[in-house]
Amino acid sequence: MLIVTGVTCAFGGYEKGAAYYLHEPLFHLKMTVLVVILLIEEVSPMLALIKWRVALAHGGAIDLTRAKRFAWMSDLEAGLVMVMVIAASGMAQGVWAS
Repeated sequence: MLIVTGVTCAFGGYEKGAAYYLHEPLFHLKMTVLVVILLIEEVSPMLALIKWRVALAHGGAIDLTRAKRFAWMSDLEAGLVMVMVIAASGMAQGVWAS
C-alpha cells in the first residue's frame, strides 16, 4: 500500500508532483539504490532458499557453502538502506533542490 501511496503522491498531481521528483538527483539515487537492493535480495539468495526448501522436503541436507556470501550481501543491503535514508533526508531538507 505504501508503494501505491508514494507513486500517487509523486506522479498523481499531489504534493510536489512529477516535475520535482524527476529533476531531483537524490530521488534518482534513492530509486537506483532501491533497485540494487531488490536485485541483491531476489536473485542469488532467493534461488538458494528455494533449493534449500526442496532439499529439506526430500530429506536432503542444505548446502551452506554460500551462507557467508549471503551474510555479506545482507551487510551490503543494510549499508544501501542507510544511503536511501540519507538521500530521503536530503530531499526533505531541500539539498540540491532546483
